[in-house]
Amino acid sequence: MTTILIAILFFSVFIMIHELGHFLVARAVGIHAEEFSLGMGPRLLKISGKETEYSLRVLPIGGYVRFLGEDESSSDPRAFNNAKVWKRFLVILAGPVMNLLLAVVLFSAAFLSFGIYDSDLPVIESVISGYPAEQAGLKAGDRILGVGDLDVSGLEDSDAVKHIRTFIADNGSKPFTVTIQREEQTLEIDVIPSLDEANSRWQLGFYFTPSIRRIGFFQAIGMSFKQTFRVVGMMFVLLKDLIFAGQGLGDVMGPVGIVGEIGRAAQAGMQQLLNLGIIITINLGIMNLIPFPALDGGRLILLIVEGVRGKPMDRNKEGYFHLIGFVLLMILMIIVTYKDILKI
Repeated sequence: MTTILIAILFFSVFIMIHELGHFLVARAVGIHAEEFSLGMGPRLLKISGKETEYSLRVLPIGGYVRFLGEDESSSDPRAFNNAKVWKRFLVILAGPVMNLLLAVVLFSAAFLSFGIYDSDLPVIESVISGYPAEQAGLKAGDRILGVGDLDVSGLEDSDAVKHIRTFIADNGSKPFTVTIQREEQTLEIDVIPSLDEANSRWQLGFYFTPSIRRIGFFQAIGMSFKQTFRVVGMMFVLLKDLIFAGQGLGDVMGPVGIVGEIGRAAQAGMQQLLNLGIIITINLGIMNLIPFPALDGGRLILLIVEGVRGKPMDRNKEGYFHLIGFVLLMILMIIVTYKDILKI
């Protein structure tokens, strides 16, 4: 039950932020919003504002902002259909952008709360008794500068660890030199790897410890934007592979699968919950930008076409366009949800 409540809270926040983007930009450019709704289906609660009704509906699976003149013609100058193309474009774009800005906020919260992996050298946390690392003289606290002819001193901690592990795996049984920094000294220690027969891999017998560093507010903000753009780029690559090559199709999750992931993240702690929130909100922003009917991306494409043609698409045709897209999305949601249930 707790997992479901946390999942509902998660979805509600992400959806509210998304719709809030549409709503705030619409107000800024003079487009009238008749209703701001969190959730779908029958209305549970209504609060009448000065110009807009704020609704809470029974199904926490979405939300929307209903603009005057969005789905029907209106002579009101504040109606959506009477606004200039660039104003409508900004209103539609604002939803996904707000999701990406939320990712920046969550990244910042994570960096300020838990710190970051230091870009300093990887540190040996412990050495296993009887293994080559101990026999060669490596100690806990040693900072690794290089292995063999591989220099890792200029790499970030996580990248350096990955390269070191790859080097050891590829090197096999051949002896090599580990260059370390111990206190103020730089030492070169010769090691001969041993084979872990259970896992069929070569090893030295030590563990790394993550080097965590606290950072200030403004540095956290800058790094958060950088990391958000990095994740967005990775997701576009994954989306391209999914659409054009079918790669990762089995990993696609619906609401049931996401609820399960949220439950596991909640049990793991706040840091994992924040990380999952970042992935979900960026996914929501990116998926809405796909040029597909009923999604924000589909609406943006129609606005671009309208701007080029100098006149809008026929309202009835546009309605059918989005209706078909909505039906296809619901079918996809049912299929993905069914697959999620089979995995339980």
